[in-house]
Amino acid sequence: MIKMNPDDITKVACVGGGTIGFSWAVLFARHGLRVNIYDIAEPVLSEAHGELRAAFETLVEAGLLTAEEAAAARDRVRTSADLAEALQDVDFVQESGPERYRIKREIYREMDALARPDVVLASSTSAMLMTEIQSATAHPERCVVAHPYNPPHIVPLVEIVPGEATSDETVALARDFMARLGRVPVVARKECRGHIVNHMQAALYREALWLVGNGVATAAEIDLAFRTGPGLRLALMGPFQVGMLTSPGGLRDTLVNRKLDHSLEDDIPSRVEREAPARSPELARRWAEACAAEMEAELAEADMAAVRKWRDAKLLKLLEVINAD
Repeated sequence: MIKMNPDDITKVACVGGGTIGFSWAVLFARHGLRVNIYDIAEPVLSEAHGELRAAFETLVEAGLLTAEEAAAARDRVRTSADLAEALQDVDFVQESGPERYRIKREIYREMDALARPDVVLASSTSAMLMTEIQSATAHPERCVVAHPYNPPHIVPLVEIVPGEATSDETVALARDFMARLGRVPVVARKECRGHIVNHMQAALYREALWLVGNGVATAAEIDLAFRTGPGLRLALMGPFQVGMLTSPGGLRDTLVNRKLDHSLEDDIPSRVEREAPARSPELARRWAEACAAEMEAELAEADMAAVRKWRDAKLLKLLEVINAD
């Protein structure tokens, strides 16, 4: 039974020390929590220390932390290749392991046996169903999805998604704990693969692949068009709010009356979709490979660590602008 309050959480374990795991650690440590990062791979743990330093440097440069505060936060982080050691006396677990059901279930089986019974076991999974994962545990009621948007120490969204056996108390604690950390928790009313945002993002990628595959635009051109057009609006409001401001009749014009080349016929969102050639997984993979190769060539000379640092600094500035009411 989960009876803990969000303010009772003082020590957290991040199970998985990769891109998402270390970023969670930054968030937790920044808010005064002690953090254990666990990973089975020692090289990942070694790299996490460098990633932590870089992330905290960005927060200092953005004026969100002093150098002394960043150093103190880093000192609150420990790494371990021993799961039992990493979970000892922790009050909350954030799992960010590989996206494979077999691996997730094994990790959850082990965590369930090692963590205190009142500790929430949250997963960062971007698309998997908690019902499938929690089936491996003796205490499925304390298992829940808490899916961040990358990087979680900067982007506020956290999707809270319960499985069939998840208790209301677990959902409430995960939600309130994320709010305590300055995140924006959105609780899904029902499970589905991809949760909320990645379910929508999959549709965006599908259309982008169609455009590249049919020679309408290159991957780089699509990125440029999106970030200088709809991306600007979507940074401020969601797609339905955007639609309300697009036409005098709001969404009724935009979607229902189809004045802007949209259609709800046959559950297909656009005329382009209706007129598109038949699709297949093989064709989608070819298009995806073409896009991946193009972007790899586009960024072949780029320092990706510097690109991530640039992204994080820009995200922080954008959030500052958006939140300045």
